[in-house]
Amino acid sequence: MTNRLCLALACVLLAVRLPSLVQPMGADQGLYAYAGDRIRAGDLPYRDAWDQKPPAIHLAYAAMRGVWSHDSAVPAADLLLAALAAALVYDVGARLATRGVGQAAALLFLLLSNPAFARLGGVAVRAQCETFIAAAVSGAFLLLVRARGDGAAAKMLGAGCLFGLAFAFKYNAAVYLLAGVFALIVWKRVTPAALGMLALGFAMPSAALLAWLGIGGALSDLYEATIAYNLKYSGETYDGPLHMATFLLTFPVRHARIDSLWLLGGGGCAVLLFVWSRAREGLIVVAWVAAACLTIAINGSRELPQYFVQAGPPLAIAGAWAGAILWNRRRIVNAAAAVVVTIAVWRVNDFRTLAAHTRHDARYALGEIDRTQHLDRYGDRATRKYSALAIAELGEFMRGASTPYDTVYVFGFSCGAYAHAGRTSASRFFWSRPIIAGFNEGRPGYGVSGLLADLTRNAPAVVALQERDWFPDVDNSAHFFMNTPPLAGWLQNGYDRVDGPEGFDVWMKRGSAR
Repeated sequence: MTNRLCLALACVLLAVRLPSLVQPMGADQGLYAYAGDRIRAGDLPYRDAWDQKPPAIHLAYAAMRGVWSHDSAVPAADLLLAALAAALVYDVGARLATRGVGQAAALLFLLLSNPAFARLGGVAVRAQCETFIAAAVSGAFLLLVRARGDGAAAKMLGAGCLFGLAFAFKYNAAVYLLAGVFALIVWKRVTPAALGMLALGFAMPSAALLAWLGIGGALSDLYEATIAYNLKYSGETYDGPLHMATFLLTFPVRHARIDSLWLLGGGGCAVLLFVWSRAREGLIVVAWVAAACLTIAINGSRELPQYFVQAGPPLAIAGAWAGAILWNRRRIVNAAAAVVVTIAVWRVNDFRTLAAHTRHDARYALGEIDRTQHLDRYGDRATRKYSALAIAELGEFMRGASTPYDTVYVFGFSCGAYAHAGRTSASRFFWSRPIIAGFNEGRPGYGVSGLLADLTRNAPAVVALQERDWFPDVDNSAHFFMNTPPLAGWLQNGYDRVDGPEGFDVWMKRGSAR
């Protein structure tokens, strides 16, 4: 395949994703957007906006929303990162194997990693931490591959920085650094200088972030949010080390049954292991996939769809490389193999879902359906914790019921409403799960007492309690709030219940005029 044809096909696959630019933010993305908005306003994450993710994702969203504050900034960033990752996959595949492998890997990645295959058009997986990690780690491996030539020290430093950047998005991404060191072992380039440059580069992003948060006095809250809480959150899903090991060994097979990129990439890893003696560098790709699997397991056994995004680049390379190895000179054998692979991909990935989501978004972009009908497709306020329409309606309600100088409060998982309203949360606990789960209950500034202190001090103009969100994981937000006497008493003593958007128990400060 010529490079020109490969580029044309890649552009077509990227164009298929263009209608997604009209999609709303997902629930997680609402968290990141609010924290990013607070950074742009001069606040600090954790100290002023408490979220469990490491700081890189909040800074990324601050930058995204600084360029474009509309919801479309999320799918736009996801599209750009997909294009970047595909370009990196092509280069890594071409340098490790052949140009044809690089081309096939890039096209496989763009075709099969399209978020529109997922439920709700993929709103839950777009521009997640793992999306940025996938691009950063791909860039790191490309620099490692290129470090075999001139300028090795600078490229090692750059690779370390990109591994460190991935770590700043999620700490479990540190595992990828071990895969990078394994690559040096395969190339027999493990030297004190190489390891030193990798380590120095890895430390640089974290050092910069620690300095920024340390100056603002947020280091203690950073530890509690991103380490203590996450250890508890992940640990809730495992009964012990054996359970985690079992999950690690079994989830790739389960996921291969619903995601053909995992099916092809997993099979590709098996082939690369089988022929490692004559394709030794294939072990690097296998190690990259193994590192991705370990990071997924460290996240916990919830198997949230965004966790699997980071494995896309190495799986695509493994699948393409294995295809090149197995390609036979007999055309009939190749044709039969192509038919079998095509049928397998078609049966695993639901292309009808992809087409339906893409067609819906395109129709909205062309003005064939209205905004309410469009948003109502994304989520269900009656049965699920995410509803794009409910979030938009709540944001519009809070904007109309308050002034820009007022605070508001949403106790639930609909934090995108803050962004829609352009308002500040009355508490740094701008989402409810840490409170409901009792994290650090009894410690000053945390738990019910910490939330109550914030609400008393900031007196929000509007309080919205989400009626359905967390159960059965933990209690639903509205039920928890109204069955916790200190919180219910504070609310009932100073606020009146009003009619608000469906899905929320809405209260307004007594005496306020709407």
